[in-house]
Amino acid sequence: MNWARVFFGSLLAIAGAVLLLDYAGTLDAGDVFAMWWPLVVIAAGVLSYFSNPRNWQIPLIIVIVGAALLLRSTGVVETLEVVVPALLILVGIFVIAGRSVGSKSQEAGDRITGFTVFSGNQIASHSKQFQGGSLGALFGGVEVDLRDAHPAPGASLDVFAAFGGIEIRVPQGWQVITKGLPIFGGFDNATTKDSLPPDAPHLDINATVLFGGLDVRH
Repeated sequence: MNWARVFFGSLLAIAGAVLLLDYAGTLDAGDVFAMWWPLVVIAAGVLSYFSNPRNWQIPLIIVIVGAALLLRSTGVVETLEVVVPALLILVGIFVIAGRSVGSKSQEAGDRITGFTVFSGNQIASHSKQFQGGSLGALFGGVEVDLRDAHPAPGASLDVFAAFGGIEIRVPQGWQVITKGLPIFGGFDNATTKDSLPPDAPHLDINATVLFGGLDVRH
């Protein structure tokens, strides 16, 4: 499952439902959005954590920021002056402990999964039976290194990027087919397409890009 695709699609569907209820006179969409929009930030942090629990620092910060904003938007607290100092203390503790709060690197197996929010992620697979997986980037970036991998029959990647970018590197000799929907974004497949044998290793990439980019190269 591509968590980024589910998250963004659900967000659009909920926003549409709220606007319809506003049109029907059931509620005021402006009040609903003004009060509950921080739930979007919290949900993004939670999904980012569950997609890769080992890289929990950035999701934790995102959830804390979202929770603080929710307390403010719902009127539970009147000011957020304590939030910034608290976050500085939290980041400082990570630095002292030698933990990075920025770009992360990870090794993957036959399948890769990545959902990045407001940060970066580097994924490498050395599998000789690479099956594919799902990648998502929201206001961040993902770099995937498959140059030491070999695809299994039917290998495919589901890619979603919104206000972010995804770069995928494959070995020479792979046949990479990119298809999908670019919305104010684009695909760049710079892999070699000529003179490949019929039995060349094959990878399908199904991508949706909104205000971002997908870059596939050797």
